[in-house]
Amino acid sequence: MIYLIAGLPNTYTGIPDYKTVKEADDCWEWAPHQWYNQGCVGVSSEDDTLGKPLNEKGGGIYALEWDPTAGHIRSWVFTPHQTAPTNIINAINTAHKDEEKDRVQPDSDLWGLPYAYFAIGDKTGCSADHFKNMRIVFNLAFCGTVAGNRFFGDCPLEANKFNISNDPVASCDAYIQSDPEELSEAFWKIKGLYIYEREMVVHQKMNFTN
Repeated sequence: MIYLIAGLPNTYTGIPDYKTVKEADDCWEWAPHQWYNQGCVGVSSEDDTLGKPLNEKGGGIYALEWDPTAGHIRSWVFTPHQTAPTNIINAINTAHKDEEKDRVQPDSDLWGLPYAYFAIGDKTGCSADHFKNMRIVFNLAFCGTVAGNRFFGDCPLEANKFNISNDPVASCDAYIQSDPEELSEAFWKIKGLYIYEREMVVHQKMNFTN
């Protein structure tokens, strides 16, 4: 997918450049006029799939499909949980069954238009061998590269107060350190993690408790 982006950020400073327009079809970490390590941006018609709006709806279900055989990586977000396709809900609810015949297998073709789609493999710009030994990481990088570079634009009052040598990441770090209470809602609350493999039912299931 190609998305048109206006107000493109400087790769190093994050300062938007409103005079340049570029189709964001390059996932290279140093692509000009993109955040460092930005990758390709996914765009959704929904405006409540992240952050506080997501929390207010009670969270949701995130799904990622990495399928080198089909030649793509796709992802979906369903919020609130009840809006997820019946196939996903039934797969989750039967994942604990001991008998294979009692489990519902997830079928991504029944999940509708994905939140993001990335073509991989032959005849694409991304070789499938870039993806291997994958890991799932839950990350709270408050001033990571993208978040830090966006700090001046997204949080102008805080950025002005905690400005350190016009460095957005350092300024963001200073703000985070100044008031830990601001992070009182910065946590993951995960009910379950389900991993499937082609031609297999549940490969691994992990349940989390509060």
